[in-house]
Amino acid sequence: MSVVQELIPFNSACDDFIAGRYILADVKLTSLMKLISNDEKLADIVSSALKNYDFDKNFKNSIIDEENNMQIVLPTDDMQIIAYVFNLLYRFDNKIIKFYDFIGKYFLKPNETSGNEFQNFANAVIIPFKEAINNTYSKRHIIVDTNEYQNNYYNKIKGQIKLILADLDNYKLKMSDKEEFTMLLNALYSASDKNDKKTVFSLMIGLDYFTRYNKKLRNCYFAIEDCFNVN
Repeated sequence: MSVVQELIPFNSACDDFIAGRYILADVKLTSLMKLISNDEKLADIVSSALKNYDFDKNFKNSIIDEENNMQIVLPTDDMQIIAYVFNLLYRFDNKIIKFYDFIGKYFLKPNETSGNEFQNFANAVIIPFKEAINNTYSKRHIIVDTNEYQNNYYNKIKGQIKLILADLDNYKLKMSDKEEFTMLLNALYSASDKNDKKTVFSLMIGLDYFTRYNKKLRNCYFAIEDCFNVN
């Protein structure tokens, strides 16, 4: 099954909301949230985005006041968009924030009639969320059918890991961090050597977590991630 096929249920749920009726929006948001929580790969992406994410701080920073007309501006980074919007949808779904009051306050533009706020919200929030999920999912869960293609990117990963390990001392890591990072890289090398797709992607998520909080190693993660882009 291709990435596009795997994302059909999620994309359909987003499109159903975007094209839906104002009065049923809360029901469709609940359906979207259930779909995300029940899909292991989507849940992994969201979990990664949410790690140490401060929604309250980012929400305050997202509000702009244009002559007393309060508006919401989303971040531009895909993972930030995912974390922001998922937090927002979670609060809607659990009645922490009243959905209809919220969109009326932040998404009804001056001189617009009531009802337009729903479509404005869908365009400004749900569409970027859908695109961010699709972008991130495609990077993390490249599904291919041919052994030749798989061998190409598995071999590139193994080669990149060898380069990183050879240069690791230059990063001047704490011993505990060096040992943990080396263990992750060796496990990824072994999984790549076996063409073990499931384990490779699981370890990529682990490396993503690790390098987000060991920022001097972040370029190492990106170098390995680039191996999936086989021409």
